[in-house]
Amino acid sequence: MSRSRLALIGSVLAAGALAVAGCTAAPPPAPAAPPAAAPSGAQQPGGHGEHGGHQGHESSAPALWAVQTGPLGVVTTDGAGHLMYRSDADSANPPTSNCTGECAQTWLPVLVTAGVKPQLLGVDPGAVGTITRPEGTTQLTLAGWPLYRDRDDPGGNPNAGRNGLDNTWFVITPTGDKAPAS
Repeated sequence: MSRSRLALIGSVLAAGALAVAGCTAAPPPAPAAPPAAAPSGAQQPGGHGEHGGHQGHESSAPALWAVQTGPLGVVTTDGAGHLMYRSDADSANPPTSNCTGECAQTWLPVLVTAGVKPQLLGVDPGAVGTITRPEGTTQLTLAGWPLYRDRDDPGGNPNAGRNGLDNTWFVITPTGDKAPAS
């Protein structure tokens, strides 16, 4: 391999390492091939709005990021660092949400405007889909599992959250699996 090619590869790797190490305020532009995990403290413009009813947490372009956490390994968050959850009360085949009414006030469905693709970082686009909820909104799915976030999660620094709550609610990995118990 030529010396100039080695220098180019070294420069690209060094730039990537600096970008990952220093990325705390905003994500890099959408890469052609996303890294395995995004930084956990990054903020995303255009993330979720207020924490109130369904309209408050709907976003025209939500984000799903693969993020390395200490206690849970690599998990899925939104662009503001809110942990994404799946519920064993739901179904992945066929994708079905059973969290409505009071449940959906605590476990906020991750909504998207129909036809809008989420911003992904380290999450396989082929694993992301949508379902129509009973009230007519469009909810994101990952590996068929409807996605939620805990209304009390302040975001910004993922931790163990409420993984395994009631043996029903689990932080979801980028592949749709349950995060391991912490």
